[in-house]
Amino acid sequence: MGLVNPFDGLWPEVTAELPDHLLTEIADRAAQSDREGRPSTGSLRLLREADWPGRPVPEKFRGGGAGLVRCCAMQRALGAADPALAVAVNMHLFSVGLMVEHWQRRTDTSWLLMEAIATQNRLLASAFAEPHLGGSTTRSTLTAQPVPGGWQVSGTKRPCSLAAEADLVCLQVQAVPEPSAPAAVLVALLPTHAPGLRVVEDWDTLGMRGSASNTLVLEDCFIPKELVFYQAPAGSEDDDVFAAGTIWFALTATACYLGVAQTALRHAAALMGRIRVGHLDSVRAALPSYQAAIGDRVADLLTLEAACFDVARRMEAGASPEHLVAAALGVKQQAVRVVPEAVGALAEACGGASYSRALPLERLWRDAQAIRFHPPTPVATRQYLGRRALGLPATLDLDEAAPGLRGQADAEQKGTGNGAS
Repeated sequence: MGLVNPFDGLWPEVTAELPDHLLTEIADRAAQSDREGRPSTGSLRLLREADWPGRPVPEKFRGGGAGLVRCCAMQRALGAADPALAVAVNMHLFSVGLMVEHWQRRTDTSWLLMEAIATQNRLLASAFAEPHLGGSTTRSTLTAQPVPGGWQVSGTKRPCSLAAEADLVCLQVQAVPEPSAPAAVLVALLPTHAPGLRVVEDWDTLGMRGSASNTLVLEDCFIPKELVFYQAPAGSEDDDVFAAGTIWFALTATACYLGVAQTALRHAAALMGRIRVGHLDSVRAALPSYQAAIGDRVADLLTLEAACFDVARRMEAGASPEHLVAAALGVKQQAVRVVPEAVGALAEACGGASYSRALPLERLWRDAQAIRFHPPTPVATRQYLGRRALGLPATLDLDEAAPGLRGQADAEQKGTGNGAS
């Protein structure tokens, strides 16, 4: 019996969706995409030809019917081939996943949008991130004004992966509340050529350069009410659809970076099998000190892989998303630490050769750093998880108001305020 890769068998095979030859072609274009700072049109074409855009859409709507586990497995494979492309199209996957979760719980006409995505191979950009949100995913600084037939909105969405390459944009804005009503967020699907939408190609970063995460500018953009498929109170994590969407993004994004780590491990193993330590007359891979250093990182990665898979499996099996959202965010938070540290340790074990632009490790190291910046960002997530564990009010909006102390002060004031002179 041959040696078994410790990572084999953790995820379902996805060669039917992403054949080996397709992934090889995509991987061959990754370095050029990084140099040019834009995604490969050839790689995007290959994904469309493989019906990738419709994979998460239920089969009854002529999609591939892939659940969350299979979608994570696909993103892991794609992240291993071209990290920037995987992160870019993950925004499509998250948006379609949100639509699926919404339809499963509301059973409305949103299935028409999903069917169009599947049958026409439409690619989505996801316009949720904005400047000045502090890592939140439950609000928007863009205020949509009600107008006849829908809403009108102006503002900036950044970063917005594939804003110039996608067919549709999944857009989150905040509606002007009715009198005495709470503010609400709206999620709509618009054509990228809709009047009032334009792209500023300003993406120039350290890593994930090929994700084309440019700026989307909205100038008096009209959102028809029939293209709004989801509404929820702003700043609320209690909504089941929002919680489900957060889980989809946290786990599929983590899977992309697990793919990055897998490719880094493969390249590092090959390099360590060639680089010799002269006075020991041995390649680095044969030395126990190097083996132990790699083993520590492999243990971290295996733990993260298992956690990501298990939360995805539980979600797919029908667990309440409100009960799983903290676990999914915990997985993503661990990935923020584990993946960059693992890729950095692999590069360090390979020595200065890993720093060369002639080899893939330096690009993979740069790409791995981007995991820190996906919302909900680490600072908001830490606060949310800590408050949840302490039994305090918690949202994914960054809040420096110390709710425990505020609640205590309010209670004391109510108890003594009436008798104050």
